[in-house]
Amino acid sequence: MGSSIRKVKHKPAVHGVTSSVSDVLWVRLKGFLSSEAMEMAEAEANGVEVIELNRGEAGKSLGFNIRGGVDMPHVEGDPGIFITKIREGGAAALDGRLQEGDKVLEINGTCIESVNHQEAVRLFLESGDIVRLKVLPGAERAILERDGSIIRTGKSSGQSQVLWWLGGAAAVTVIAVYTFYRFRYRH
Repeated sequence: MGSSIRKVKHKPAVHGVTSSVSDVLWVRLKGFLSSEAMEMAEAEANGVEVIELNRGEAGKSLGFNIRGGVDMPHVEGDPGIFITKIREGGAAALDGRLQEGDKVLEINGTCIESVNHQEAVRLFLESGDIVRLKVLPGAERAILERDGSIIRTGKSSGQSQVLWWLGGAAAVTVIAVYTFYRFRYRH
C-alpha cells in the first residue's frame, strides 16, 4: 500500500509526494502560516530558476525593466523586485528564459528580497558582463491570482498535483514528528 519515509531525506520525500499527482493547489488558512513559510513552499513547488545573462559588450543593457522594492512595492503585500517588461533585442529577450512577472530573488548571489528600488537598480547596473539571477517564475501572476486562501494553481511536470496546507497545527505536527524520529534514530 504505502512506504515508510522515516529514514528518507527531505528532498526525496518531497519528490515522492509531488511527483505522484498533477495540479498544485495552495491553501493558506489565514493566521496559521507565515508569509515566509508560504513563499518557501511556493518556491519549492515552482522551482526557483537560476538564469545567467551575458550583456555581450561591456555596458550593454540587460534588456528588461523592473518595478518594486520595500520603498515602492509593485505588488500589494510583496516588496520584491519584479520583471515588468522584456525589451526586444536585449540580453533577456535573446536568452528567452526571463519573463514578465518573474520575481528576482538574487543578483549575483546578493539577496534583493528586502531592498529598496534604487538599491536593486544599482546592483543591476554594477553586476558585470555575466549576470546570475535567481528568480521565482510567474510570481507576480501567482500573487495577483490570490483570492483569500487560495494562493495559486498550476501544472508540475505534466502530472496532477494536489498539495493542501492544512494550517499551522498540521505543519507543527509534521515538524514535531520529523524531529522526534530524527533524534530517536540518531541516538
